Amino acid sequence: MPTPDPKAPFEAALAALLEPLARAMLANGVTVAAATEALKQALLTAAETDADAPLSDSRVSLLTGLHRKDVKRLRSAPLEMPQKRRSGAAAQVISHWATSPEYQDASGAPRDLARKPEGDHPGFDDLIRRAHIDMAPGTVLSTLLDQGIVAETPDGKFRLLTHAFLPAAGSQEQVAAYQATLSAHLEAATQNLIAREGDARNFDRAVRYSHLSEASVIKLEALASAKAQKVLQDINAEARALQESDREADAENRFVLGSYILVSPRPDKED
Repeated sequence: MPTPDPKAPFEAALAALLEPLARAMLANGVTVAAATEALKQALLTAAETDADAPLSDSRVSLLTGLHRKDVKRLRSAPLEMPQKRRSGAAAQVISHWATSPEYQDASGAPRDLARKPEGDHPGFDDLIRRAHIDMAPGTVLSTLLDQGIVAETPDGKFRLLTHAFLPAAGSQEQVAAYQATLSAHLEAATQNLIAREGDARNFDRAVRYSHLSEASVIKLEALASAKAQKVLQDINAEARALQESDREADAENRFVLGSYILVSPRPDKED
């Protein structure tokens, strides 16, 4: 009797990739029916995106395993456009405030800002305009104050407390950040996985150790956090300046640099 073929490597990897996503689904009340619908739409989008020519419903069905009725239904349904979140505006303001020379003091730290200009120093309302935020300055300021990103000083100015936007756990802003961060990393890794010979590869590296003491993990986490934050701030400053110079050219190319640290008390079975 023939031995069944072992599960294909990618199928085994897919189960591991879906496990943390399933935990997020359960935490947010997403059932298998909703997840299946999202997967059907993703398979259709992928098939159409990677095709060299328009595909018939039957061809999509053959490529993806979707029923032709589902293909037809999904193609006729209007796509839901993601809503713009205040997190995007907050992140832009933080980036501009922390890296733009006109908002830094002599030491290179972000200046405390008044709402209106003071002499040659632009104020917070100017910051919103120069960061190209399409929201009222008061609305943005209230959001930053409520989330503890900005604090009001005794003399009535506003101080930037962090160089990074960290939305509250479980908030809509965090879901938007979850999507943006993971989708970019997964896209980079997927491009590498399916690249043809001779294609350029995305930089995608990680350091993994699983036999460490708690003290060693604490030391590594502090070191990695400091170094990663420095790299992100340096690249952020350069990217913001380049984007300003590219704005008139109506450029649309994307660049994403991410960083993450995973500390777990449970070994991964990896060396």
